[in-house]
Amino acid sequence: MTKIPSPRPRMEGSLADQIGQRARARDEQADRARLDRDTHRVLRDGQRLLGPSSVDRRGGFGVAAGRASHLLKVPPLVTTSAQLCSVFPFVHDPPLPVDGALVGMEVYSRAAFTFSIHELYRAKLLTSPNAVITGEIGSAKSSLLKTLAFRGIPFGTRYFVVDVKGEYGALAQLSGIRPLRIGPGLGVVMNPLASLRRDTGLDGEQWRQLQRSRRLLLLEGLLEIQLGGPLEEAERSLLEYALDAVVREDDGTSDDRLAEPTLSAVLAAMGDERLWLHRLTRVNYDPATFASDSRRVRLALERLISGSIGGIFDGETIGASLDFDQPGAVLNLQAVRASDQMTAMALSCAQSWLESELARPDAPPRVCLYDEFALITRHLALVRRMREQMKLARALGIANILAFHRFSDLMASGDAGSEAVRIARGLIEDSGVRVSYRQAPGSLESAQEFLGTTDVETRLLTQLRQGIGLWRIGSTSYVVKHQLSPEEREMVHTDSRMETTDLEDLSDAEYDERLEAAATGTVGGRS
Repeated sequence: MTKIPSPRPRMEGSLADQIGQRARARDEQADRARLDRDTHRVLRDGQRLLGPSSVDRRGGFGVAAGRASHLLKVPPLVTTSAQLCSVFPFVHDPPLPVDGALVGMEVYSRAAFTFSIHELYRAKLLTSPNAVITGEIGSAKSSLLKTLAFRGIPFGTRYFVVDVKGEYGALAQLSGIRPLRIGPGLGVVMNPLASLRRDTGLDGEQWRQLQRSRRLLLLEGLLEIQLGGPLEEAERSLLEYALDAVVREDDGTSDDRLAEPTLSAVLAAMGDERLWLHRLTRVNYDPATFASDSRRVRLALERLISGSIGGIFDGETIGASLDFDQPGAVLNLQAVRASDQMTAMALSCAQSWLESELARPDAPPRVCLYDEFALITRHLALVRRMREQMKLARALGIANILAFHRFSDLMASGDAGSEAVRIARGLIEDSGVRVSYRQAPGSLESAQEFLGTTDVETRLLTQLRQGIGLWRIGSTSYVVKHQLSPEEREMVHTDSRMETTDLEDLSDAEYDERLEAAATGTVGGRS
C-alpha cells in the first residue's frame, strides 16, 4: 500500500506564504465591506419605516403628503407683541402646568384644562389668590362655582359659602355635610364682631388694629344701610368710642384678655357716656351737643338689634362652628331674605363671622364663594369691607371667588367715578383669575372696561354657548368648555321649583336619608 506524504510546511516569507496572506486579507476585506453594506441597509430601512417622514422646503414626501409645486412668497408679519395678541388671541402654549381639579377642555388646543388657585399662586403664576366669575342668567356661571367647590375636596381644599338663595343644598348633600340654617327661631346665633385668631406673624399692635378696623367697617356698613346714607363725623366717633370701651383697649388690658364685643354691648356703651367722656374732653366737644349730633346712630343700631337681625347676629355665638375635617360649610340665609337691604346686612354679618372662623393659622387651604357680589357693591361701606377681606387673602391662605351676572350691575351701584364703582373695579383688576361667560350686547362696553379684554375677546363674549367661558389667568386667555358628571348635573340644576323639590324644604329625617344615600353611592336612586 502506497503511503501519501504529508504536505510540506510553508516557510515564512516564502512565495506560498505570501500568496496565502494576501488571499486571507482579501477575504477579510470583502467580508467587512459586505457587513458594512448590510448594516447600512438595516439602518436605512429602520429609519424609513420607524422614523419621521422625510421633508424638504416644500413639505413631506409620499402619497398625500401635501407638497406644493410653488412656494407662496408672503412677507413676514413684524409687529409688537401687544398687536400680535389681538391678531392671534388664542394661539398659546398648552394649558396651565399645575395640578388641580379638571374643569373641562380648552376649546382651541383640545387639551384638558385643570385649575387650582392655590397651586397657581404657589407656582408664582398669580400675584393674587382671588377670582371673579361673571355671566348672564343661564350661562352656567353657578355651575362652575359649585363644581369648583366640589372638585377641590379631593385636593384638600375646603369650600365655604353664604347661600342667600337656597341653591347650595344639593352641593352640601353631595359633599356629605348639612347646611347651617340661619334665621329667626332656628337656635343659631352668630357674633359678627367675633375676634380673629391671632397670627404668629403679627405683633400685638398690628393685631389690635386689624381687629378694630374690621369691626368698625362692619358696624359702619350695617348702619349706613339702615339709615340709607353715610354717617356723620360725630356718629362715626361714637361708634369708635363705644367699641373701644367694650373691648377695653385703652385701659391697659393685655392683648390676650381683650373682651369680645357684641352689637348689644356696643349699643349699651353708646348710652353710657362715662365710658368715653374723657375722649370728648381731648377734643373739647360739649357732651350734650355730641349726644344730640350722634342720636341718629344710636336709634339705628337699636332698630337693627330689635328688628332686622335681632336674635340672629346679636350675642355670643351659639350652635355655629366650623369643623375643618369636613369638606366645607354652607350657611343658608334663605329664611332672612325679606328685602335687599336685610339680605345685604345678613350677608355681611354671616360673612364677617365666617371670616373670623376661617382665620385659624393652621387651617387647610380654603376657598370662599361670594355668589351675590353685585348686592354688596350697592352699599359703599360693604364693598369697603370686602376690599379689606381680599387684602387679607394671602396672609390667611384664603382664595375668594366673587360671582355676579353682568358688569352693568356694578355700574348701577353708582356714577362712573363714584367710590363704590372704583373699589369694585379695583377688586376685579386685582383678581388673578377672571372668568366671563356669555354677556348681553349691552354689557360689552362695561365688560371690556372691567376685564381689559381685546376687541376680539370682547366680541367673543356674545357668541359663547352655555358652559363655555373666557378665562383670563394673568395676561393669558383661554376658552374653556366646562364639563359635568351625571351627579354634578343634578347638583347644579337650579331651574325652578316646578321641576324639582327644593332640598331646603326637606325635614331633618328626609335630609338624613338623602345624606345616607349619597354616602352609600345611591344618589338619585342610582348606584
